[in-house]
Amino acid sequence: MVSGNDENKLKKRVGFIGLLAMCVGLNIGGALFALTSKAAFLTGPSLPLAMLISSVPALLALLPYSVLTSAVPTTSATYRYAQMVSPKVAVVSMMTLAICIAIGAQPLFALAVGKYLAKIAPINPLVSGIFTLTVFYLINLIGVQQTARVQIILFLLLMSALVLYIIMGIGEIRMENFETPFPKGVGGLIAASGLLYTFCAGGFFVVDLGGEVVQANKVFPKALLTGMIIVVVFYLLILTITVGAVNWKALEGKSLIAVAENFMGPKMLAYFVVCGALVACATTINVIYSIISRGLMVVSSEKILPSFMGRVNSRWGTPHWALTIPFVISVISLIMISDLMFFGSMLNLGLILAITVVAVSGLRFPEKFPELFARSLINTSVKRMKLACWLVIFFNSLIFIFFIIAIKKASLVFFAIVFATFIYTIIKKDVLNRISGEVSFFERQHS
Repeated sequence: MVSGNDENKLKKRVGFIGLLAMCVGLNIGGALFALTSKAAFLTGPSLPLAMLISSVPALLALLPYSVLTSAVPTTSATYRYAQMVSPKVAVVSMMTLAICIAIGAQPLFALAVGKYLAKIAPINPLVSGIFTLTVFYLINLIGVQQTARVQIILFLLLMSALVLYIIMGIGEIRMENFETPFPKGVGGLIAASGLLYTFCAGGFFVVDLGGEVVQANKVFPKALLTGMIIVVVFYLLILTITVGAVNWKALEGKSLIAVAENFMGPKMLAYFVVCGALVACATTINVIYSIISRGLMVVSSEKILPSFMGRVNSRWGTPHWALTIPFVISVISLIMISDLMFFGSMLNLGLILAITVVAVSGLRFPEKFPELFARSLINTSVKRMKLACWLVIFFNSLIFIFFIIAIKKASLVFFAIVFATFIYTIIKKDVLNRISGEVSFFERQHS
């Protein structure tokens, strides 16, 4: 089972501000600058509506996530909550997400850093992308307290750049740019929602740092709700300006920088590139390292993955192997693929799967562990909890179907990953059967 030796070495050093900065950094991060123009190509002027649709399951998921984190905050919460469905489903979901992040999310944001940095300095995007991955890998090796401190600074810089974009751009909106709101029909709108899924959903994965958050049962619900409000408001303003200031057809192959060039002078544009685009990608890369490593650490402690992956460095209090292996995979993926659309597709498909599985867990939680459900500081009924979970499952399924139709080849890679992780659970069936027969993590919390 999840052992307490290595996991207990993790330090409780993250407070509300640090957690909020991580949550917002995962949401308003590199995806905004890497995927906005590609989503606009799918749905045109209805881009803000696509974002609202993609935010619906995330807003609904606030309830089950807040209840679970308030009742049972824990390291690698996404994985442990999924164990309420079954150990096998938990492993498939967690390992699929970890692979999608390693080959999709981290290379996506690293490549975006490289492309934006190339606009202000003659540096090869691939080289600067690898350098960025390496810098934040080393920061995370030092410890989550340093990660949180860096994140707060980056968060403030990012917010200042986005506020600048909103103030400078809101007067440039032209109503004629919103004519023909659905140029590619409802299918294009929903497909764009799938690509934008990470805009609001990514922040949920700060719950995996539950073992390192001070007063986690109180802090998590506040940080998740506050972060979601900030994210939705900022995104609506930014995306409305993006397709309102420039005709959506002109965004193909372009970025937010191309839009900002229409209403920012050279100095302000440089500030927006550095503190907006570069910092946005950096905030996401920074937090993802912490999250993915904690998941691998917990799974390895249950002997599903090799035990060395869960070892925690006694000096820094971080799982160094669980940081190093995803780092190496991300660098290899960045070098071999270098396709923003592929990277973004892997990230969002992994997120949809993981959040859907947690929603299924939320359906079971009140009845399977009523005492723990009653312990939650979130005052809600079983009926309301189940309704929210069913709606998350429905909207996620709808977005997933339209999204895989739109991305085609990338979806085949995703299904191959799911199949491979399923085969791995068959290979590890003896370990999973042992876990199923033991006292569960939730039963231990109750006792």
